Amino acid sequence: MPPEEPAYPHPPGAHLLLVDEKDRQYLIQVPDPALKVRLKGELLDHPTLASLHDGELLVTPQRHHYLAFVPTLEQVVMNMPRQAQVIFPKDLALLLFYGDVAPGMTVIEVGTGHGALTMALLRALGPEGRLVSFDLRRDHLNRTKKNVATYLGEEFLERWEPVMANPVEEGFGQYTCDRMFSDIPEPWDLMQAAAEAIEPGGIWAAYSPTAMQLMRQMEALQNERAFCLPSSFEAMQRYWQVRPPSVRPSHAMRGHTGFIVLGRRRWLPPRPE
Repeated sequence: MPPEEPAYPHPPGAHLLLVDEKDRQYLIQVPDPALKVRLKGELLDHPTLASLHDGELLVTPQRHHYLAFVPTLEQVVMNMPRQAQVIFPKDLALLLFYGDVAPGMTVIEVGTGHGALTMALLRALGPEGRLVSFDLRRDHLNRTKKNVATYLGEEFLERWEPVMANPVEEGFGQYTCDRMFSDIPEPWDLMQAAAEAIEPGGIWAAYSPTAMQLMRQMEALQNERAFCLPSSFEAMQRYWQVRPPSVRPSHAMRGHTGFIVLGRRRWLPPRPE
C-alpha cells in the first residue's frame, strides 16, 4: 500500500499570507501535492506551504524569510486580485459599525463590485443572517460569488442571494431588510425603493466617492419624509513609525477614499384609504 499523505494544517487551495523582511505581503494558495507556487524567483512546494503553522517563520532555500499567517479579511481585501478599486478596510469597518450590522439580520446590498463589502457583511451577519445583493452586471455577481467561495468558504454562499436587477427601475420586489448598503454612482435614485424595502428603524448606509454625490444624497434624505437623522462623514487613516528613539507619522497615509452617508427609516402611519 502507498504511504498515507501526512496530515497538514492547510489543505490544497487554502490561502496563506507571507510577509517578507520589508513587510511586503503576498497572498498565495497552497498548491496541490504535485504542483508548486512561484514566489520571488523560487518555487515553493506543497509540503513546505501546507505544513506551516500560523505565525511560523519560513526560511526558503534561497534564504528569503517570511512570516506565514492565515490571512485576515483586511489582508484578503487588500491583496486579492481585482480590476477596480475596492472599498478600503477603514471604510468597511465604519460601514459595519455605523450601519449597526448584527448577526441574524437581513441586509440588502446594492452594487457588489469585487465583493469586499459582501464578504464583510456575510461575516458580520453570521449563520442565521441573510444578504441579498443587487447588481446590474452578471460579471460583478459572478466575481463576487467566486471571491466569497474562495476566501470565506462555500458555506457562506448558502446565506447569500445574488440578484441581477435594477432596483432603481424595478424596486426591490418582495425583499425587505433591516439594513441597506449601497455603492452606486447615484444612490438618491433608490430613495423610493429604499423607503419601501427598509423596515422602520432600519438604516441605509450609502458609500459615495465624491463631494457632489455626498451633497445629492444628503439633500435627498433631508427631503424624504420616510427618512430622518441624515449624517455624513469620511475617515482618514495615518500610520505611525515607532522605532525608538524615533516616533513619527508615516509619510504615506490613506486619505480620502469615500464618504459614508447614513439615514434612519422612520415609522409612518398608514395612509388613509
